[in-house]
Amino acid sequence: QNPAAARPSRAELSQSCVEPSPRAALTSREQLGREDVDDEKPKAKKDTQKLDTLDDSGNFMQTRLRGTVHQKGFWHRYVHIYILDLPNASVMMQHRAASKKIFGNMWNCCTGHVLEGEPSLLNAAKAIEEDFKISYAETDFAFLFSCKEEAHTDGLVLKQMIDVYALPLETLPRTAALAIDREEATAVKYVTLDQLEDLYRERPSDHVLVSNPEYPQRLFKCLRKMVDEYIRTLPQEDSDDERHNKKAKQLLDTMDESGVLAEPGRRGEVHRQSVWHRVVHVWVLDLETSTVLLQQRSRKKLHFGGQWYCSTGHVKMGDPSLPAAIKSIKDDLGLTLLEDHEFDFIFQARNETNTGGGCLLRQLVDVFCVAVPSATSYHRAPSLETLQLARGEVDAVRYIAVDELEEKWHEGVEVNPEFVIPCNGDDYGSRLFYHLRRKVSQFKLEATGGKWPLWSGQGKEGSA
Repeated sequence: QNPAAARPSRAELSQSCVEPSPRAALTSREQLGREDVDDEKPKAKKDTQKLDTLDDSGNFMQTRLRGTVHQKGFWHRYVHIYILDLPNASVMMQHRAASKKIFGNMWNCCTGHVLEGEPSLLNAAKAIEEDFKISYAETDFAFLFSCKEEAHTDGLVLKQMIDVYALPLETLPRTAALAIDREEATAVKYVTLDQLEDLYRERPSDHVLVSNPEYPQRLFKCLRKMVDEYIRTLPQEDSDDERHNKKAKQLLDTMDESGVLAEPGRRGEVHRQSVWHRVVHVWVLDLETSTVLLQQRSRKKLHFGGQWYCSTGHVKMGDPSLPAAIKSIKDDLGLTLLEDHEFDFIFQARNETNTGGGCLLRQLVDVFCVAVPSATSYHRAPSLETLQLARGEVDAVRYIAVDELEEKWHEGVEVNPEFVIPCNGDDYGSRLFYHLRRKVSQFKLEATGGKWPLWSGQGKEGSA
């Protein structure tokens, strides 16, 4: 059976959040006896658009020009559209052009007015097409809820009856490929739902944030439910041993508390009983930018699901750690050009970490670093678009500055729950960041014709 065939439709994804909208369809013009539009002559072209004005209950009153609606503070219909990145639980935000009369130079989701007599869904689809020059069928949009909002800006009182839509996508358009209408927006970015929730708490002045407290409550409930439903319907391709008997039966070398080799154990039992065993961590370092490549573990994984970390792997019984390091990075990210000598063993550490999957992992970790650019494989750091992510293992990848990662580790998992942070993070982290910075310093020195002194490889850390 094709797993994709069982996935819910866009409408089903949002079913629990949908409710009837009193403004989804307006009574006809003849039945309501609409009056003529106001005879003012607005200056801007868009101000001549005709909008339906409403009373406080959302009932149609009269058709007026857009400029007049804004100037006199009439209730009118509006749409918000959130382009939802399902795999990464993030939404697209656009930076409104500075020339915009209302909320210029501020970040917001895609928005648009509902023109006279038209359904809001039609205008939601038109807003996406006009702003980004990409079109989606109306069936791709999911209606979430309606909400009243009264916003004050530049001496105006904007009274809006907002219909909120999501455009849930499994594959997003790359921001660089979007044909952004520069009269509407100057930039776009993706923010996670957690980050957007933080924005609603902090309310920075450069973001358009709805003041009605009902709005964010319903928004995040609906969007998170859509993401959860998407994850639930993904094919079960997780490699965690508790879900795949084949890997659960792999034999691993185990150790006692002193690090003395003990009887081998099956991987599943080793995890469940929190027995010490051997693993590898592989950090890919971009020497030119002083950044490391992180991968987001699949949300379907039992251990550290959805969290950001380096590439990892288990060392099988009787094997050295290098083959496991090579296999992990090639399988997870598709970096098949790397040669064995490029995997630099930098130190070993004992690590105890709560996985979030109901067990405490006790591991003896061999830590490797792969530095790029390299003379023999990758002459530049691999771009994110060229990486081949292992399905069921890795959901996404990103580069992060060494300094930023170190700061997040110092802040701890309570502040940064989206990152895997070793329980002995101070020891592991101090050694890791020392070696990463040392490699960057050597690269920069040699790039300018300098010579790295031989004695710099001596000492406690260099001999770890």
